[in-house]
Amino acid sequence: MSEIEGIEQVPSYLWQYAQDQGFLAEAAGETKRFLAELAWDASIDVHLVEARPKTLASYTEKSQKTKGDGTPKYADPAAQIHDCVAARVIVYTTRARNDLANLIVSRCSYREWQNPGHTKHNGYDSEHIVITGIKDSDAQQRYSALVKFLEKYKGLEIQVRSVAGHAWAEYEHDIRYKSGAYQEMTPNEKGRVDRYFVEAGGMRRYMDKIFDEIEELLRPQEVSDLGPADEPGIGVDESSPGPLNPTPLDRATLAELVADRFPDDEPGDPLSLAVLLEQLIALDVTTIGQLEAVLSNLEEGQVARLMDYPTETTRVRKLDDELLAVFLDRYVEVAEDADRRQLLRLRLRRVRGRFTIYSLEEPNGTRRPVAAARAVRDLVKFVSEYAGIQATIISGAVSANQADVTPGYFPREVPTSAGPVYVATNLTRSHAEYLMRKLVARVPGSGLRVKRAGDLLCEAPPEIAEGNSA
Repeated sequence: MSEIEGIEQVPSYLWQYAQDQGFLAEAAGETKRFLAELAWDASIDVHLVEARPKTLASYTEKSQKTKGDGTPKYADPAAQIHDCVAARVIVYTTRARNDLANLIVSRCSYREWQNPGHTKHNGYDSEHIVITGIKDSDAQQRYSALVKFLEKYKGLEIQVRSVAGHAWAEYEHDIRYKSGAYQEMTPNEKGRVDRYFVEAGGMRRYMDKIFDEIEELLRPQEVSDLGPADEPGIGVDESSPGPLNPTPLDRATLAELVADRFPDDEPGDPLSLAVLLEQLIALDVTTIGQLEAVLSNLEEGQVARLMDYPTETTRVRKLDDELLAVFLDRYVEVAEDADRRQLLRLRLRRVRGRFTIYSLEEPNGTRRPVAAARAVRDLVKFVSEYAGIQATIISGAVSANQADVTPGYFPREVPTSAGPVYVATNLTRSHAEYLMRKLVARVPGSGLRVKRAGDLLCEAPPEIAEGNSA
């Protein structure tokens, strides 16, 4: 420092930092909202999101640190210190940690992404990401102070860790860096404490593993042997009291339907509603009646319970999630924006597998649960082998001739010993169950039963005695 007329002059970078205290607090607030919104959009459960600006005293102390040879550690503190605003997100599982870290680096420009625990091998486990910008133009407008901060200070560190990893890190930091008692220990005593932390790191890894396994049971990452053709979709409900409402689907009629469906919620962003409309049209849902038929697959509030929204949720978001629950991967793939597809895939875990609830019980055992359309195909194969292909034929839905399946049902070939059978796949759950009942009724005496979520849906009638007619 230089002196002018006996008064010590404050370095310009410290003077500027002092002037920026209000701006830094605003940037920290926006950082917290940005990360919370990102996690919410992807349905990632978060324990805590926090962001804070470094105090002037802490910044001054850090900027004046020296190396072993006495030279300044930071030649240009304003450009080299990246935690002037720092953020931390604590989630429940390592899967959630990895998902959120991937979201951050896909939405932001970043200079550094590392997990220091991979080199320390001491039990520490946390993703550290230094972002330098936000890519999305809409987000840039919503978080203008954060954008300005990144332009001026050239970096912001975000740490993402699990609750188990956070517990380890907080206690380890308090003991090794803040505890006077630890500093007074002999080298041998310190070594014992250090070894205990390594052992605690092993317990932390075990806890993370158990939490991940619980998460996998609640929300499987993948359901094997399922694809778009196995998923529910539009179909004719055989129990429908009349024709579908032919009113064309557009922004106005969609907004009216959403308001009727979720009257107690806020409307949401009109642009988001337009995105939903585009995806519905891409899925050939073009009338109000077709959309009502799609949504009839869901029990009231079923998807909201699965999503477990942490805050008040808009009508648009609730409908978006309901459509995701019905169409699954097909709904994801018709989204035009890659960022939206990424969010939908993460949210899909909340509902994937919730419709794989149909199990076939045969005399030789019970098959694993599958989705409705897959259950129909499995029944067709069983019936064809037991009673012949002719016993499987159901007008418009099951045929030995692909052309005889109703257009729009996307027939899928089921190989049998007597030749292929073509089965409709684009079905509502109610229509699929109607087909299941008809097929099972055609194999009396087979012992075949179908269960839905553990409850009996239908079973084959007893074998017809000789001399009696059906």
